[in-house]
Amino acid sequence: MAEERRRQAGKPTKMLPKAIALIESKLKLQWSLEQISGWLDREEGQSISYETIYLLYIWADKQRGGTLYENLRRRDRPYNKRVNGKSTRGHIKNAISIEERPQGVDDKSRIGDWEIDTVIGKGHSSALVTIVDRKSKFTLSQQVVSAQ
Repeated sequence: MAEERRRQAGKPTKMLPKAIALIESKLKLQWSLEQISGWLDREEGQSISYETIYLLYIWADKQRGGTLYENLRRRDRPYNKRVNGKSTRGHIKNAISIEERPQGVDDKSRIGDWEIDTVIGKGHSSALVTIVDRKSKFTLSQQVVSAQ
């Protein structure tokens, strides 16, 4: 099974005209790409990922001046699921990994090593910053005033 996947990896994907017609009809019914992909696999026996549908069909159509992208549910925002299976949300550039902290901080042997966290409220309407000493568990917390 793994060998079969390895053989198939990197091969260009071709969409059959029947699949293209089905995708277009479901898009016009406001189906999501995930729904279309699942339906094609279940009902038609064609396994086409939603990313493939987007890249090879919708995006390519838009580049040629087509309007299929207008049927997407998220047409007002750019399509940005994940890159290589990894989310880019919440990533701090040049951040030091928690695994790289000094041993004294890790074993909580001294006072003065603080851990800071942010708690975001429902609907991003409020936020709370908490600061906790790792050894004594002394805690400071402050509600953040909205910048809006």
